[in-house]
Amino acid sequence: MGFWDSLIGDEKSEAAPPKSTNPFTVSVSFAPLRLSAKNKSSVNLLVKVKNISGSTQLVSVDTLLPKDAMIGFDPACINKASEKRLGEIKAGDFVEVPVTIWSNSQTKEANYPIEVTVYSHYIGYEKVLSYMKKTTSLRAV
Repeated sequence: MGFWDSLIGDEKSEAAPPKSTNPFTVSVSFAPLRLSAKNKSSVNLLVKVKNISGSTQLVSVDTLLPKDAMIGFDPACINKASEKRLGEIKAGDFVEVPVTIWSNSQTKEANYPIEVTVYSHYIGYEKVLSYMKKTTSLRAV
């Protein structure tokens, strides 16, 4: 009967939804929506992390900017990586973390890719249980 189940479908396998191994959901947004090009300005990248697992999670957020772009995590636009340690998030709770991104007088008009990685840690921040990556784009006008 296994052969026919693979062709027709098994009722038991269709009823069970797939389980996610990620202990959290991640959403990203910007406030304000755009960065000013050729001008010193900043926007906040808002990273919202919700713990959907049944246990408390130790969480950190890493953010990476393109190395060749004149945007950064400081007003001089030198730092291209940022790490925020959020601590423990209880089951069902969420945390929203602002990460400030700066432009300067040399920033060109473009769409800049940003990579956000959220880590779940074990005991301390040195050991990683799981992680989830998100990519977004910041527009400079």
